[in-house]
Amino acid sequence: MTEARYRDENNKYEFDFAHCEVWEYHPLAQKTTSLSDVDFVIDSENEVIFLEYKNASIDGVANPSAFLCKLKTEEFYLRISKKFFSSLFLHWACRGNEKDLPIVYILLIEHPEIDGKIRKKLREKISKQLPFNLKDEQQIKRSVLNKFEVLNIDEWHQAYPMFKAVAL
Repeated sequence: MTEARYRDENNKYEFDFAHCEVWEYHPLAQKTTSLSDVDFVIDSENEVIFLEYKNASIDGVANPSAFLCKLKTEEFYLRISKKFFSSLFLHWACRGNEKDLPIVYILLIEHPEIDGKIRKKLREKISKQLPFNLKDEQQIKRSVLNKFEVLNIDEWHQAYPMFKAVAL
């Protein structure tokens, strides 16, 4: 954690996570062949947010239609869930979330043809891959995942007005 402003991997959006601890696990995940990380893990005052950002609405995207097709595959659902599990592992290994705050996973997705209906379907499909069923197990002593959402940029601003995301 060194700054409050973070850029997406395409350098098209900047996120302002002022007053939060932000973790980027990409360098650690790259040291293995099996880990795949989310873009940002944000330790806010009330929760820990695992944020994966996908944007096919930016200039220069080679094939936005192919991206839309990819979103409808089991492989995509598994990859997005793997990013959560790997990032949770890395966050706990780095002693993140020692206060055991609620954990929220957000897939922030931008595409001109992705509407609320498609985001809902994505949420339902990906949720099946996530550990919600572990929540009530007696052996589980820590919060694993409290909520998963699939949002567009407007919904992100509405849900998290303190974390501005601006196009560059």
